[in-house]
Amino acid sequence: MRTTRRRAPLATVAAVLGLALLAAGCSSASDDAGEATGSTSVPNENIGLVEEDGPGTPGGGIAYGLTAETDGWNPTNSRWGSSGLEVAKSVFDTLVAYDIDRQWQPNLAESLVPNEDYTVWTVTLRPGVTYHNGKAVTGATVAELLNLLKDSPLTSQPFQPVTSIEATGDLEVTVTMEQPWVNWPYAMTTQIGVVADPEWVASGDTREPVGSGAFVFQDWVPGDHLTVVKNESYWREGYPLLDEVEFVPVADELTRSNLLETGQLDIIQTSSGTQVAKFKELARDGEGFQVVNDPEGESSEVSVMLNTKAPPLDDPAARQALAYATDAQGYIDLLGQGQFEIAEGPFAPSSPWYAETDYPSYDPARAAELVDQVKAANGGEFSITISLSPTVQGNDGVQFLQSLWQDVGIDVKVETVDQAQLIASVVSGNYQATMWQQFDSPHPLGDSIWWHPEAASPIGEFGLNFARNENPAIGEHLDAARETTDPAEERTHYQEVMKLLAQDIPYLWLYHAPITIVASTDLVNIVNYQLPDGAQGLPLHGGAHPLWQIWLQR
Repeated sequence: MRTTRRRAPLATVAAVLGLALLAAGCSSASDDAGEATGSTSVPNENIGLVEEDGPGTPGGGIAYGLTAETDGWNPTNSRWGSSGLEVAKSVFDTLVAYDIDRQWQPNLAESLVPNEDYTVWTVTLRPGVTYHNGKAVTGATVAELLNLLKDSPLTSQPFQPVTSIEATGDLEVTVTMEQPWVNWPYAMTTQIGVVADPEWVASGDTREPVGSGAFVFQDWVPGDHLTVVKNESYWREGYPLLDEVEFVPVADELTRSNLLETGQLDIIQTSSGTQVAKFKELARDGEGFQVVNDPEGESSEVSVMLNTKAPPLDDPAARQALAYATDAQGYIDLLGQGQFEIAEGPFAPSSPWYAETDYPSYDPARAAELVDQVKAANGGEFSITISLSPTVQGNDGVQFLQSLWQDVGIDVKVETVDQAQLIASVVSGNYQATMWQQFDSPHPLGDSIWWHPEAASPIGEFGLNFARNENPAIGEHLDAARETTDPAEERTHYQEVMKLLAQDIPYLWLYHAPITIVASTDLVNIVNYQLPDGAQGLPLHGGAHPLWQIWLQR
């Protein structure tokens, strides 16, 4: 029987990134870029997928290469980016999940039913589900967990419309809102919708998760590996098929790819245009790889996030100057190998939420005019500092942007900040600009907390609107989208949000950056799975996917 491949310790090539809150992540563009191609973009596509609809063969284990380490596994106090979500999907179930059409479907919940005006939701749980410690998953335990999430400083803001959460039956939880919340189930697809033992959550432990998922935590050596093993009592009969998964954080894109090619890893995440292009070619040539590059859902966006409350960026003219001075296509050509699509907002043209905007296109002459305007109002000064984690130190893309901005008269400093300090600075608003990657929720509700003005805290205070963009109109559209029962009206509200973000410029948009999954062809059904009620599941959500359905070919 095949077992997980063991390797020499990888601590020397693994690094903690962890710059994420719930679905948010912070990273640079690919760090191993080759020569510029001059190409605009190529369509995303899945290549060489190995899929079988029949029963799989149980047994064996895999080694999964992640883009980063995560700071812990407690949903009330840990920060999960795409790597953290991948591990979380193995040990936790969510109450709700996305189907391939980006619609919500019950998952561990058997049903979610609103009252007539959508101010009360009744959640009925599936019977016979247990946590990894043998305790039953009940209405009481799930209500206790949701209240812990509601009270946590990290996760409380998404619960602001919720007035009460209580168990109303052995397998029933009732959630009451102060105003209608039509699309509330989408929130239960995220970190605040995972099902974890509330006793463990309340303990504050972050290291040894206790969930109800397909795999049970075994051990964790931060920076080297985390191992999970088969849950023999999993509520989905016959699953999981693998005996073991070993997650290996490898921050360097080239190293992670090489470990896959040499068989030391079986499957990896990557956001490198160079590596995506290489593995697509290898997959087309039948060299034993499969590439998931078409997630069906939304992709994240790489941008420079601006603190709109930090001078001089509190002046809209300063943000406009930076936007006009930013050559996003040049950035893509330099770093993306033509694999990425230029962004002008959080939604790509293929998205139902997309709207055409007046976001500034590259125009250095106009940028220089605005720079003069800003300097005239600030004693002849226009300087900014872009703060980076050590993982992007010396990044060619940052140097490219710095050169563009300096060419129009902006004084630009690049500082490298300890990752823990950078997290604290972003959350508290004590920064001017930073590289950022975020906004990949299949439904905009999952990203709305990052844009809502109520989450734009003053500098020095905790806030989830990291750009501190306090536009009341954005809040009105987000609230209206939450309350409408008309899908067309909901779509219009989110499209208006995209237009307003383009006007406010809290982000210098660069490109849409889907997380790509590359795996050996030994793995079957890496993204082919069905939800409990029969709907086809969304291949990737936040760059992560379930593992219970994967099996190994003999």
